Amino acid sequence: MLDSDNAAFIQTGVSISLAACSGDRMPSMSRGLGCKLIDGGRQIAIFVKRSQSAELLENIRNSGRVANVFNLPSSNRTLQLKGDDAQIRPFDPADLPVIESHLPQFLEEVIPFGMPENMVRALLAYTVDDLVTVVYSPNAAFTQTPGPKAGDPLGTAA
Repeated sequence: MLDSDNAAFIQTGVSISLAACSGDRMPSMSRGLGCKLIDGGRQIAIFVKRSQSAELLENIRNSGRVANVFNLPSSNRTLQLKGDDAQIRPFDPADLPVIESHLPQFLEEVIPFGMPENMVRALLAYTVDDLVTVVYSPNAAFTQTPGPKAGDPLGTAA
């Protein structure tokens, strides 16, 4: 579903949001701390803090449906992926380098906009025992970069 450019993009210093909704369509959202591709990009792994994601995780358990947004602050380039088979897995400490490399890349993106580094570090602080991994197979992908193509499926001709 993702070409190599978009696959690389979602693994950079992007802002990552993962969302789901309840049976009565009430949304829940959590900030992702990093992204990893599995099986050549057939699946996406997003790392979230359990303590800040209880409602999101419950909604995923109930429906398996997720929407995942990746935004690069310096350009507003934005990509949305959706899936309907999301699963919550224990965090594997072998994935710590993914999270540890995401933070400095994200800081490079937001500090030029006046975001204090200590505030961003506090927002993204975690403990390993609080992390979980949400894994899903993307079945829809959209460009959400502001402009005339926002909302178009990926690969739509201009």
